[in-house]
Amino acid sequence: MPAFVYLLLPILFWSGNYVLGRLTVSGGIDPYTISFFRWGFACLLIMPFALPKIRKDWPLVIKHWPMLLFFAFLGICNYNLFLYIGLTSTTVTNAVLLNSIMPVMILITARLLLGSKTSQLQNVGIIISTIGAIVIVSRGSLDTLLHLTVSKGDLWIITAAVSWAVYSVLLIRRPGMHLLSFFAVTAIMGTCIQFPLYVLFSHTEISTLTTANWGAILYMAIFASIGAFICWNVGIQQLGAATAGHFVHLLPVFSIFLSIIFLEETIQSFHGIGIMLIFSGIGIATILNQRVKKHALTKSFGD
Repeated sequence: MPAFVYLLLPILFWSGNYVLGRLTVSGGIDPYTISFFRWGFACLLIMPFALPKIRKDWPLVIKHWPMLLFFAFLGICNYNLFLYIGLTSTTVTNAVLLNSIMPVMILITARLLLGSKTSQLQNVGIIISTIGAIVIVSRGSLDTLLHLTVSKGDLWIITAAVSWAVYSVLLIRRPGMHLLSFFAVTAIMGTCIQFPLYVLFSHTEISTLTTANWGAILYMAIFASIGAFICWNVGIQQLGAATAGHFVHLLPVFSIFLSIIFLEETIQSFHGIGIMLIFSGIGIATILNQRVKKHALTKSFGD
């Protein structure tokens, strides 16, 4: 598969998780139950495939367990749990808008932690795609944007975004383990971290969960957890955290199309404008930026 597909798929899977997560918490199921069972199922499903790799990488697991625990804390526990908690007390508009600043957080974090720098074309692309995301979540209305308020749920979403930004940037320094063993070990650690939180703070009776609820959680485990995390890791390894950050702008785009399919919502003119800006920004920051760099490199060799 082309490298960019590995970054497109996680956004599609997470968009489905976003829609299902919002519907599930709105139905009265607490975030601790959703997150714990989501990752519990993910661990059970991935273990038969990951166990041989874990055995082979066990010396690395023992050597780097503090770093692995840190990855589990940020990417498995914090991001997902904080997102579900935030969705219980903030609007969809606020949550999507706050998630759309992820690329900026990733670039800032990469600069602070790794000393990474961005080109002028990358900065232009970030600005254009950010404007596109804002157009979508504000429904093309300046009044809607100006009247956004910061709630407790918004703060949870921001904290989740910061956790994911740090996780994404530091992935480049993960131990030299096989991708499956890395994912499985961090997933198990993250689930173990969540277990006491689930016991202490969950108020949902397991017997009240419907077939639809379990189906949503299984989707989260298979696609939003296993599929998305593996693809995201591969994409970052191939294209870097800064490039990966641009693709987060597609979250509201995919969410809109999923809402049209599953919630029977209609697409409007501001959706088209926003989508056009987002794809233009991503194109400038990735494809055009790479072509300019390649041309400059070829020219320097020619001279």
